[in-house]
Amino acid sequence: MTKFTHDFVMDAVRHGLLSTAYGVRNGAHYGVKIRAPHALVMTLLFKSDQPLRKNFEGILKMTFVHARNLGGFCLVYKGLLALGRALHAASGTPLLTPPGTPAAAWHALLAGWVGGMLIWAKHSSVNEQIVMYLFSRILVGLVKLLAKKGIHPFSKWTFPQAYPYFAAAVWAIVMWLFEYHPKVLQPSLEQSMRYLYHDTNAWSRDCRELAPSAASVAVAALILYVQRGKWSQLFDLRARL
Repeated sequence: MTKFTHDFVMDAVRHGLLSTAYGVRNGAHYGVKIRAPHALVMTLLFKSDQPLRKNFEGILKMTFVHARNLGGFCLVYKGLLALGRALHAASGTPLLTPPGTPAAAWHALLAGWVGGMLIWAKHSSVNEQIVMYLFSRILVGLVKLLAKKGIHPFSKWTFPQAYPYFAAAVWAIVMWLFEYHPKVLQPSLEQSMRYLYHDTNAWSRDCRELAPSAASVAVAALILYVQRGKWSQLFDLRARL
């Protein structure tokens, strides 16, 4: 190995280590930022009758798992990408991609597969939510990619053109599943839908449940104030607020 190649490899290794450490830090931070508010809201909505300590521990555990797994995946994924770049550099193969990115397209697939098996393969409520979120996004992304490459029939439609039918189909299928096969849905989704559509089928004699919540009243008052003079837009489903 020449001195130039040696220096090139060491630069790749050094950048890979720092980039991976930075990824772990951002993964943990993002996990906390995303999961803590979500877990808090879901707990307030559906578990307010349980002991405060139990709820707090539940929020803390879900937040930690989300942050740990995102940070761990960043460690595996970016670490493998860094290893791939270092091996590329050591073999004398030119690196044609920016630092921190895959040296070759298949590196991203392999690193993602390994990270998925090591970090996300264990079934849990947190992991399932994240994987299903990604699954819905990659389906849309792949359809857009097929359209971009001119593959029929995807190339005949733009996503904005197809979106109304896509949205209607999604809601039709999820409502059918909820009404007739609710246990096949993700538990938190079923819980949310039950709160909206089945818990509203019975109420007390004085109908106190029909009164809007304090939070709903506050949001309505604030949006009416913010949109003063433009109230008609609030009820236009096609308007972008």
